[in-house]
Amino acid sequence: MNKFLNKLMGVLIHEPEVWILDEPMTGLDPKSSYLLKEMMREHTQRGKSVLFSTHVLEVAEKLCDRVGIINKGKLLFCGTLKEMREHFKEDQSLEKMFLEMTENE
Repeated sequence: MNKFLNKLMGVLIHEPEVWILDEPMTGLDPKSSYLLKEMMREHTQRGKSVLFSTHVLEVAEKLCDRVGIINKGKLLFCGTLKEMREHFKEDQSLEKMFLEMTENE
């Protein structure tokens, strides 16, 4: 297993209520990335929170109940994907909505 994931698991063994992770999938092999995403899902299913930043919007779209879009230090959106999609004409991916929101910034 990836050394980073071992260290992360060591920190999380104390079961904090909130996990704050910055780009947690970076450098992980596919198996470790899958395991971490499963751990994140299980943590939230126990009524706890995971806040993480990512540039991989497909991961955020699949994992997150709520998303925040930050561009150049400015919060452009915070809410559910459903709420975000209500502002766009068609059912778009998070990536396309992000690009449209930040196009003129």
